[in-house]
Amino acid sequence: MTGALFLDTSAWLVALNPRDRRHAAAGRVYQDSVSARTQLLTTNLVVAEMHSLLTRERGAAAAVRYLDQLYEDPSHEVVWATRDLERRAVDRWLRAFAEHEFSLADAVSFQVMRERGVQAAFAFDRHFATAGFQVVP
Repeated sequence: MTGALFLDTSAWLVALNPRDRRHAAAGRVYQDSVSARTQLLTTNLVVAEMHSLLTRERGAAAAVRYLDQLYEDPSHEVVWATRDLERRAVDRWLRAFAEHEFSLADAVSFQVMRERGVQAAFAFDRHFATAGFQVVP
C-alpha cells in the first residue's frame, strides 16, 4: 500500500481482537502497513473510542498500554480535533450529508483525510465509502 492510511476504530479494534471473525484480514492489513512504514493517521476522537472499547473488553491497564504504545510509535500520527476542525467537519460532512447520519468522529475523520489528501481508510464502517474514500481491507 502506498501513501497514508487513516485508522478508524471499526477496523483497528478488529485487528487487535483475535476473537473477531474478520481479525485475520484486518490484522494482516494493519501489520503490513506498519511493516511497510505506511504513514498511519487517526484523530484523538478515534483514540478515545478505542480506549473506551479496550477498557470495556480488556480492562483499564490494557487500555493504558494501548495508549502508551500508540504515543511512543512514530508511525502513528494522532491529529487533535480543534474547534475549527470540528466546525469545518460539521459544515462539510454533517450538514451536507445529514441523510447519512455520520457521527462527529466520522465527520472529523473525513475532514482530516480530505485536508491531508488521504484516500484510504482502514475501516469496516460503510460511511467512509459513502464519503468517497477507499476502504481497506
